[in-house]
Amino acid sequence: MLKANRTQMKEINKNILRQVLKESRKATKPELAALTELSVVTVNALISEMVTAGEVIEGEEVPSNGGRPSKQYVYNGNYRKAIIIYGYEDDNQDLFHMLVINSFGECLERKKEYYANVVTDSFDKWIETAFKTYENISEIVFGLPGAEENGIIYVHDYPGIIGDKFLSYYQEKYQAPVFYENDINATVCGFYMRQNTETVQTVVGLYYPRVYGPGAGVVIKGEIYRGCKNFAGEVGWIPLSPSWNEVDYNNSEEVVLMLSQIVVVYSCVLAPERIMFYGDFLTEEILKELISRVQKLLNGNFLPNIEFEKNIEKDFEYGMVRIALSRLERNGGVKEWY
Repeated sequence: MLKANRTQMKEINKNILRQVLKESRKATKPELAALTELSVVTVNALISEMVTAGEVIEGEEVPSNGGRPSKQYVYNGNYRKAIIIYGYEDDNQDLFHMLVINSFGECLERKKEYYANVVTDSFDKWIETAFKTYENISEIVFGLPGAEENGIIYVHDYPGIIGDKFLSYYQEKYQAPVFYENDINATVCGFYMRQNTETVQTVVGLYYPRVYGPGAGVVIKGEIYRGCKNFAGEVGWIPLSPSWNEVDYNNSEEVVLMLSQIVVVYSCVLAPERIMFYGDFLTEEILKELISRVQKLLNGNFLPNIEFEKNIEKDFEYGMVRIALSRLERNGGVKEWY
């Protein structure tokens, strides 16, 4: 059996304390001890460290059931910040967004712009300005299509960033951790977070941008399933008939035929509670025909809850924020750049 050493236990306890204080925004030490089930001695020691680091701010004193007043401690949401850059196809163009968020997930700045050609330093102007404007930027998180492993992008809609130069360029220049998340993985993460996670365990999201091949994402019990080499979800390679680049997206019969095949595949392999399709061509008529066809193909044995959304932006951004916040929880360092 593996056991955590003292240093690891300290970090585990600090993360518990951090999460509770972030959720409550402010609390006294006795309140934190009760909420975390940590001892008052442990809370005292950890809070002192977090105050010294600037992660926690000492607040006002409040009455304490007739005893001595207790000091409140306030979580400093600006102790760590993240830059998020994500992009998707919009009206046959590549639209990119940049967000600067704090540790509460609050957006401090937002920019967006269409890019005709994406290359290694395409986002340098945005990132450099953000580092000069904001203190305590701890990470850069990209949400883009394609697949990446160990810093190498090997499948992508933008040929100009395939290889090992894109992520390393920003990491070396800004000396901050740089993370890459597949666009539909982030989107389905955002979709999953909107469900009742006590009753919904598995969700699948499929994005059909038409200009590029489709992508899929799967979340099982709150975790994105990436597969070997992070290749899971590259459904554009599945030999369907018609394939994504042969189908007439204005012909509902062809669209239903294509989508029903992918629903059957995921239903038989994963049996998800929900499947969400994203695409600007999707209509209520197609949804009704799709449900009917899947029922026939599976002989009524299984039918996931199928939903349509025209645009991925809402779920994509929400998923990227949740992923960035999760990374901030694990990333203790704060990077400065001049």
